[in-house]
Amino acid sequence: MTTAAQPKHISRGDGTTYKLGRITLTFKTTDNAGAYTLCEAIEPPDSGAGLHRHPSYDETHIICEGRYECRLGDKLLVLGPGDMMFAPKGTPHSVKSIGPETGRELIISSPGGIFDAFVAEVAGATVESGSPSKPGPATDFRAIAAKYGIEFLG
Repeated sequence: MTTAAQPKHISRGDGTTYKLGRITLTFKTTDNAGAYTLCEAIEPPDSGAGLHRHPSYDETHIICEGRYECRLGDKLLVLGPGDMMFAPKGTPHSVKSIGPETGRELIISSPGGIFDAFVAEVAGATVESGSPSKPGPATDFRAIAAKYGIEFLG
């Protein structure tokens, strides 16, 4: 039996936070029956997600602070505060903070639960090995991504 989502206030700083390299990801939602995941990403200049796609969920990026260079399909975009990018399932896309200030974006993925599970596993592997790029199936970033249907293209 599924329990209906309840009203909830989420304060600044609340959520489950992971550090992946220089990027800080804070997941704000976990109890909405899997409808979506809301994540706040803090990305210093020259950090972000390389070209990838995922056939299992849609992703919306809402830029709050900073400037980003993004690929969406075959288009190259420069986004700033208030701009939004929607990447439907399977669409190749990338997001990179280009500075000079640190970027902050909200990422909504739907359905929920996939992106957050992927990040949690990568962060756990990073803690265990010291680096997500060390060889071995338990700590191989791309192998973990593949488990969640995420394919890095670059």
